[in-house]
Amino acid sequence: MKLILVKPEDVAKGSAYHFSNEIINELRREKELCVVGFGNAIALSCMAVQLSSNIANVSVKEMSLDYIGAPALNIGGVVIVLGKEREVDWEKKKKELDRKMKLDFSRDGQLIVISKHLSPDQVIPLSLSKLAKSELLKITATGTAINRAALLALELTKGNIAKEPIGIELVALSTIELKTESTTVQGTGIEIYLRKGIQTAYTSKHKEILKILEQK
Repeated sequence: MKLILVKPEDVAKGSAYHFSNEIINELRREKELCVVGFGNAIALSCMAVQLSSNIANVSVKEMSLDYIGAPALNIGGVVIVLGKEREVDWEKKKKELDRKMKLDFSRDGQLIVISKHLSPDQVIPLSLSKLAKSELLKITATGTAINRAALLALELTKGNIAKEPIGIELVALSTIELKTESTTVQGTGIEIYLRKGIQTAYTSKHKEILKILEQK
């Protein structure tokens, strides 16, 4: 399978449009493609994938969060498998989970929105507190805050800080409309659903991709 790696050093020199072009052109030749972004390039890879799916016949087949490379390094990453055929109805999956949740910011609400105003020292205890009261938690972020949302999910599920097992139930992308004073622009959002009492399930394809990355 063809891999496109989006690395931290690409953030300064590459744009979402650059990687979107690469994704579209590779899928002209390949049936399947994998985009992997790690570190502070997680958001850039998500933006490139969402941009591609908005303008071309590009569909997300699988999406997962994991630590990339040597386990001791704890480098968070996103693995996105793409194809031309629409195999997963991501909106339906999200709606099914949303129906069971209280998506507000009350004490027993099950929603966390990652922003620059919420530090890691605040958001980890807040997330654990919410998961102590409910089975599901939804974490959302847009733009570069996607990096922090992904790393938060990994720390909660793999960081040995939670009292009970927590797993990632679903990771999905969305297009968000961002309004400014003069115009409305489209941005990329991520929605991560965590469930208490499960381990994150990874597909054989995900494990195969991680093995390839360990050899690079």
